[in-house]
Amino acid sequence: MVAARAAEEVLQSLLSRRLIFVTGKGGTGKSSIAAALALLAAGAGKKVLCVEVDAKGDLARALGGEPVGFAPQVLQPGISALALSTEESLQEYLRIYFKIPRLVRLTPLARMFDFIATGVPGIKEMLVIGKIAYEERRVEKGAPVWDIIVVDSAASGYVLPQLRAARSMMQLTRAGMLRAQTEWVDQVVADPARTVLTICALAEEMPVIEAIELQHLAREQAQVAVAACFLNRVFPIPLTAGDAAMLERAAADSEHLEARLGGPVGPLLEGVRLARRLRAESERYAHQLRTRMRAPVIELPLRPDMPFGLARTRALAAAIAGRPS
Repeated sequence: MVAARAAEEVLQSLLSRRLIFVTGKGGTGKSSIAAALALLAAGAGKKVLCVEVDAKGDLARALGGEPVGFAPQVLQPGISALALSTEESLQEYLRIYFKIPRLVRLTPLARMFDFIATGVPGIKEMLVIGKIAYEERRVEKGAPVWDIIVVDSAASGYVLPQLRAARSMMQLTRAGMLRAQTEWVDQVVADPARTVLTICALAEEMPVIEAIELQHLAREQAQVAVAACFLNRVFPIPLTAGDAAMLERAAADSEHLEARLGGPVGPLLEGVRLARRLRAESERYAHQLRTRMRAPVIELPLRPDMPFGLARTRALAAAIAGRPS
């Protein structure tokens, strides 16, 4: 676990990169964590682009906005966001590199490229990662358009084909412009000074197993550096055995305690016992993650009082930075 005093160092290391991929098993809160990193980067004075790969709108809603499209849209001061579309990425690629104007989908040429994008292994993944790398590289008036790009990536089971897409395409393209483009995209992804992967997990069996496996596969198959693991929704009640025993003793005189509480004591005791079991189980999986994860593990508390949205994102940002929310 990363102590509060070290959280700032981890955060500064993350924000020194140009490209942060955020992934994890579905349901681990990766959209909220990606949005929180974007808020922290913007708070540090950076021009931030958020990229939503799955295009479900969760990233935009975590930043207090409505779902966005392929064109970057400002959601918060210093933060723009776009949602990826393989068709739009293909159209943009043809327009920029081949000077082919935007195609009407039903034209024979458009149908041909649709067929290629569907049939050739790795093409769709390459369009996704190529668009992200293009935005990282984009310059206007001699300066980068974005200081940092935060990617709400595909879930852990699907992110690796995207991260290694350029390397896979290099096996199909031996020379020419396509080869040169896939090389520079691969260089962007594999450069640990520019690009890192962060993994989101919960203190549960499957998310922990997937996070541990992903850190190894990311290095071996995609050669992407894993910079941090966010252990999200950590059960917050630090109820000790002594606390529970004291409550059990008080409950022995249930008549007196019920009079003080104004209701039956049984549900309260069951809640305490359940909280202790959940805490013990989550700590067991958290220990497994901390032991086997090479990257720093940052614990983020469960906030059941906050619905999904900007307020929760701000609380997550404060937790990542090691500040009280």
